[in-house]
Amino acid sequence: MVLNLFLLLAFTACRQEENGQQPVDPEPTQQLEQFAMQHTEAGVLKWTLVGEVLTIIGEESDVSRDKVTVQNPKVQIFEEGQVAITLTSKRGQHFLRGKEKDNLHLREDVVGISENGTLYTEELFWQNKKGTLYAPNEVKIVRGNSTWYGTEMVANPTLETVNMENNRFTLYSKDEEIHD
Repeated sequence: MVLNLFLLLAFTACRQEENGQQPVDPEPTQQLEQFAMQHTEAGVLKWTLVGEVLTIIGEESDVSRDKVTVQNPKVQIFEEGQVAITLTSKRGQHFLRGKEKDNLHLREDVVGISENGTLYTEELFWQNKKGTLYAPNEVKIVRGNSTWYGTEMVANPTLETVNMENNRFTLYSKDEEIHD
């Protein structure tokens, strides 16, 4: 939380032009290359975000300031102090304020790797307050040789609990744990 505020303050200071005027064109007003940030709640690490380029477009009063875009993001989501899942994609967004504050949105070639499998999709949301992953479009989850396809996925970050609509799957008993 403090790191997010620090980044915003640093970006605001960096975007001032030499003459003291704010840029008026739709070009990025702030950019940071090779960056890393983390989100904590009550001192507990919830997620980290590493990316190649972070960009903010628009003036401070502009609604686009509610989020930042990220190229080639890598996100690690933590549960009980351990990495629950590592997510990568080509593009992403981090929401800075409003009802989606601290949520993440990943797009294009999204891959998520956890101890319970690997997911593939084109669009994925990390819903921070709910502690869930959500993918509206088709998702493929692979566990060993088993594959599961569906849409409207809601899952915990370890992929231990996954709910999807329009299910299609090929399951092999050796890939699935048996719980009593």
